[in-house]
Order: sequence, then C-alpha cells, then structure tokens
Amino acid sequence: MKHWTEQANRNNLRIIDHGRCQLCGADTNGGLRECIEKAAFVTHLHEHELGIEAMTIFLSTDAHALSHGEIHGRWNNHFHLTRLYLILVKKIKWNYNLSPKLSQAVNQYKSGHLDEIISNPPSLERGLTTVTDVEKVSMTDYDQAIQIWAYDVFMAFQAYHHIGKAIADLFTQYFL
Repeated sequence: MKHWTEQANRNNLRIIDHGRCQLCGADTNGGLRECIEKAAFVTHLHEHELGIEAMTIFLSTDAHALSHGEIHGRWNNHFHLTRLYLILVKKIKWNYNLSPKLSQAVNQYKSGHLDEIISNPPSLERGLTTVTDVEKVSMTDYDQAIQIWAYDVFMAFQAYHHIGKAIADLFTQYFL
C-alpha cells in the first residue's frame, strides 16, 4: 500500500500543513497531516475499553477515508461507502473478517464498472462533523459522536448511495 503522501501526489493534491484540514475542514492547526494523525488517534482511542472490533473503529476509518479520498486509491470510496451502507443502513455488525469479503465484492463489481468513479464532494462539503469534533467528546459520548460523524460523511456521498447498495447486494448475496 502506498503512503498517503504518494497517493496525494499521484492525485495532484498539494498538501497544506497549516490551518484547517484542506479536505474536510477539521479544526486543526497543522492542516491535512494533523487531521490524519488525529484520525488515527481517535479511531483507536478507546479500543481497550470497547474492544478491538468495536463498530467505532470501522465507522471512524470509513468516515475519515471517505472525507479524504484524494489521499487514497481509485476504489477507496467504493469500499468505504459500501461498508458505511452495510453498517448504517443494513445494520450489519462488522468485524475484521468481513473486510476481505467486502474487497472481493468490490473487485467483482469493479469488473463490470471499470470506468465508474465515486467523486469526492467539494472540499469542506464532506459532512458537518469532523475528527476534531469527535476528539472533543467524553468517553460516554464517544460512540454516538463517531456514529454522527460517519452518518454525516455518508450523507455527503448521497448521490452515490445506489453504488454502495449495489456492492452491498453483491456482498450479502455471495459473501455473507
């Protein structure tokens, strides 16, 4: 897997290392780099209390990955949008064993949709909630804050929910 800076360069993204995150608008001082650091911290912040396969891990990973598509590969948005669809809409209790199966479903879908792109919404229009909002909440509000963040980002991609549904249907039909 490429380092996120390599993918950013490949996507012609000039990384801004000061102020708010240039992609999601998170209230950082160190721009995109700080946003990525905060996301890694927040994603695993309460892992020891909640368990390694807590839904918050998947929801926060998907929310951050979707709202920063320019630093990920071509099919990133398909995977993360679909996983959010499966968790938020289909109410599937996700675990690490399901992620490779979802990758298989994305690959199966990809074979018939090679030119399809899930475009990123304009910068700063990728959900009302960001990682810095989640970072500020107490442990008792953490799970709810992650769910709100994931839902906000998911809704920012509403124009592509039909794609997430199509891949989710493949996933549930062949891999679940």
